[in-house]
Amino acid sequence: MVGQVLKHYRILEQIGAGGMGVVYRAHDEELDRDVAIKVLPPGTLADDSAGRRFRKEALSLARLNHPNVATVHEFSSAQGVDFLVTEYIPGLGLDARIAGRALPVPEIMNLGIQLAQGLAAAHQQNLVHRDLKPANIRITPDGRLKILDFGLARLSSSANDQGMTATLTKSQEITGTLPYMAPEQLRGEPTDTSSDIWSTGVVLYEAATGTLPFRQGNGPLLINSILNEEPKSPRKLNSQVSPGLENVILKALAKNPAHRYQSIRELGVDLERMTMGVSPVSATRRDRLWNRTGPRRWWIASAAALPFLLATLLVFRPIRSPLAALLSSHEQKHIAVLPFDNIGNNPDTGAITEGLMDSMTSKLSNLDAGDQSLWVVPASVVRQSRVDDPASALRDLGMV
Repeated sequence: MVGQVLKHYRILEQIGAGGMGVVYRAHDEELDRDVAIKVLPPGTLADDSAGRRFRKEALSLARLNHPNVATVHEFSSAQGVDFLVTEYIPGLGLDARIAGRALPVPEIMNLGIQLAQGLAAAHQQNLVHRDLKPANIRITPDGRLKILDFGLARLSSSANDQGMTATLTKSQEITGTLPYMAPEQLRGEPTDTSSDIWSTGVVLYEAATGTLPFRQGNGPLLINSILNEEPKSPRKLNSQVSPGLENVILKALAKNPAHRYQSIRELGVDLERMTMGVSPVSATRRDRLWNRTGPRRWWIASAAALPFLLATLLVFRPIRSPLAALLSSHEQKHIAVLPFDNIGNNPDTGAITEGLMDSMTSKLSNLDAGDQSLWVVPASVVRQSRVDDPASALRDLGMV
């Protein structure tokens, strides 16, 4: 197609290809700028429902304005060709940047924070990527991360580099690139933001070690590994990886979605804390012990309610149990932020209340507890326990 013109876009060169079509650099002759054009495979949108779904998702993406997500300019058809027009992003794909080598840890942290920020903006608009991988992440010459191809994976059952997909039934197919797919995707369960969190964990693991967490070349063996095996410790593959970064990666790779970060924003907050020399909030050894050993027994020292937003902060002092002794060699104060009420159940503010809970949990973790350390109960633990008031916190978190 090089040299051809689609509407007012002159095709200049091919810059990529994959299961979802061929990508070209083109020149927009109306606005005098270079753009990227993804030409979809023939027949991709032959089905009316697929066409409507794609147009709806393209419209949502066009409304998403974030520096870490490739901007969508237009979806159109010309000369029997369906194509998507996005901003042209010079630079290198993250897959080429890694190329089997571990990246420097500061670069991993920087890219991980940008990736989390871009995904958080999309998730807030109910957009799930479904095929996140280094090949869909581009790094500009000035170090800006850009996420490509939001929403395209659902249109094809073969959108992956290794040509590996799994079909459960004739009507239910798994889409995505197999080494980056979450266990629930492989089981044919509905995908949501948690699947993107898993894929983020795989991307960070690969950036930190130069290799995938699950590496079997045979499709069925790889699926079994993702479903049933634990990845090797990143620190054993790269001694430069800190315990905090390893915890973040492994938490994102929890088999059970309930044990992962409950929002990509939480993951980003933990990475940001580490860049400031502060331990992660949500991916600590305590958090993993909580998930493995069940509730611990605490008793309430104080509680305060936030006006208008009905959020409750609970401060605890731990009973000196063997588990508490394992977690800390000194007295600690403990505090938890309970979920904010979405008064009126307005869907537009649901994401805001989630963000406030995460943000307050992060801010409180920086408080000075005087001569005692302060540990903030991770928001993921509070959500997993489904507590929303002091009484249920006492009952369900075992603080009696």
